[in-house]
Amino acid sequence: MSTGSMLIIAILPVWHAMFSAREGRALQEFMISSVNCGIGIRRFTYSSSKLKSMQTDSTKGSTENIDQTGSSKKWPQWAQALRNVAIHPEKYKDKVLQVTAEAVVFPDLYPKGKKHVLVISRWDGLDRLADVGKEHLPLLEHMHKLGEDWIAYFLNKDPSLIFRLGYHSVPSMRQLHLHVTSQDFDSPCLKNAKHWNSFTSSFFRDSKKVLTELESHGKVTTCSKEEETRLLNSPLSCHRCRSIQNDITHLKDHIRKCTVPFPSELTPYTYSSSLSV
Repeated sequence: MSTGSMLIIAILPVWHAMFSAREGRALQEFMISSVNCGIGIRRFTYSSSKLKSMQTDSTKGSTENIDQTGSSKKWPQWAQALRNVAIHPEKYKDKVLQVTAEAVVFPDLYPKGKKHVLVISRWDGLDRLADVGKEHLPLLEHMHKLGEDWIAYFLNKDPSLIFRLGYHSVPSMRQLHLHVTSQDFDSPCLKNAKHWNSFTSSFFRDSKKVLTELESHGKVTTCSKEEETRLLNSPLSCHRCRSIQNDITHLKDHIRKCTVPFPSELTPYTYSSSLSV
């Protein structure tokens, strides 16, 4: 076994609440084959100067960020959790799924579907899409590729799943992160209209479209406060047939039965995996 493979297994245990023991063994095999096949998983390394910058900021307890437009954003302490994972993934080794120099893959602790993981940027100063500039395009491409790798892994286990990759226009948690979410939305953590609309309205920015916009314009458009309020408080509309449902209970019952094809603008990921895990 290569040094890279041994290192990945040592630092990337599976979150057992989300994956069975059998899946855990398969995941270890996936990590080994990923190194050998070169699908983008790298050793757990990081620039000492960049890491020092993040640690210094964390030590000072900084909760404010200024984006590329000059607008400031203050983050409450509870919203720092993902940033802490990005700075010190080794402290969360019982939950972390994958670490690279640029990103951490971490299970969403309140998943909105059968499978829901986050690809968290490890770059200092990138708290949300509003902070992203064209110079960050390689980072977002790397995060997108990691998300696709995990979709491929999940599809090997359950080919019926459909996924989307995307960002919340205005995230509630600090540190830029990409959502990898199965579109069944079969989860007890999906409890209200805000949860639903944050993943099914234009508040959710498709990753491919974000990459295209960033490459073309050097920045990404995000919601105004007024638009955010409007989108998150929109009626509960099925993400497939767009029929309006009275409440979240009726919506969940409806989407379990709905067979209408996904609208093209949702661009779900339906490809099969070629990985032998």
